Amino acid sequence: MTLEQLLTPVQLLADECVNCGICVKECAFLQEYGSPQRLATSWQDGKKENPFSFECSLCGLCHGVCPKKLDPSAMFLEMRRELVAKGQGTFPQHKTIRSYEKRGSSDLFSWYYLPDNCQTVLFPGCAFPGSRPQTFLRLFQCLQELFPGIGLVFDCCSKPSHDLGNVNHFRKMFAQLCQILNNHAVQKVLVTCPNCYRIFSEYGDGLQVESVYETLAGTQQKIQPAVKGVTVHDPCGVRFAAPVQESVRLLLQQLGVSVDEMKHSRQVSFCCGEGGSAGFLRPDFAKTWTDKRVAEAGAMPMVTYCAGCTHFLGKKAVTDHLLDLLFSSPEAGKHGPKVSKAPFTYWNRYRLKRQLQKKLPGGVCGTRKQMQAVSSID
Repeated sequence: MTLEQLLTPVQLLADECVNCGICVKECAFLQEYGSPQRLATSWQDGKKENPFSFECSLCGLCHGVCPKKLDPSAMFLEMRRELVAKGQGTFPQHKTIRSYEKRGSSDLFSWYYLPDNCQTVLFPGCAFPGSRPQTFLRLFQCLQELFPGIGLVFDCCSKPSHDLGNVNHFRKMFAQLCQILNNHAVQKVLVTCPNCYRIFSEYGDGLQVESVYETLAGTQQKIQPAVKGVTVHDPCGVRFAAPVQESVRLLLQQLGVSVDEMKHSRQVSFCCGEGGSAGFLRPDFAKTWTDKRVAEAGAMPMVTYCAGCTHFLGKKAVTDHLLDLLFSSPEAGKHGPKVSKAPFTYWNRYRLKRQLQKKLPGGVCGTRKQMQAVSSID
């Protein structure tokens, strides 16, 4: 058994961090509160009243730059969980994100379509289909050609609860999702969202997870986007998922788009500002990340593969979602289709559900609650 398996994240940082300062130099949060080692030691000494861990973006850049491969973000998540367990980790500022997650799994927006002998499903996440429904439909049509009999799952992976430290609720909700898929012999989950990729990779209960970018990288792309040169923003959820990062660059290469890499990319990519729900408590920290990313990109347009990152970075700089470039209609503008924002995203999700309910034939269908009831009976 390794040292990492024997010690909790707090113990590991307290014992092994050498205060080299590399992560502190990169992060405004650590610059304000101190090095991971000092924070870990203070926590062990019983100074747990300050809920500072909820101001960390949990982006993992500290892990990416650490010469000893330590993971302070795991420690801050552990601190959140401990505070929640003590009833000290609930903040009114998080009402919006909690409601967003709850709606994603509700009867109104959740829907499972599992055709006969379905082994693979598309899990598009919460933000992508609602913000860009036409791109989603073209993606699903493409995947139907590649995987005859592919299923579709509109649901939420419950990552907000995971990141907010509500571990019991997260495990309950995600276990229900996995049980439904396992009980119907689903083997592979294709995801568009890097955060969903991470959740399924870490907690997927035997399910194989693959990003749609890996899937599409093996196909011939016919679209020729107007952009010729870009820089790539790698989302935090796939910071250590090299195959996903490589597939994105391969797709751009296949489109004839050159990539000018930023200093902070791949394993040491910056956060877009959305990570860890930190912005609800400390919008200044979130703004710092967004500004740093935009400054490093300079005049180059950015391409990313996360709907949340596209939204956050798009407020400050030209930012395209890769799937918009791949599946734009001929009448779309230079930077892809018009992207919807709340509350229209909810209307789009509902319309997609209703549209596909009428269009997709046969199979087992139902909301999360209905599918869970069937799984419980089975």
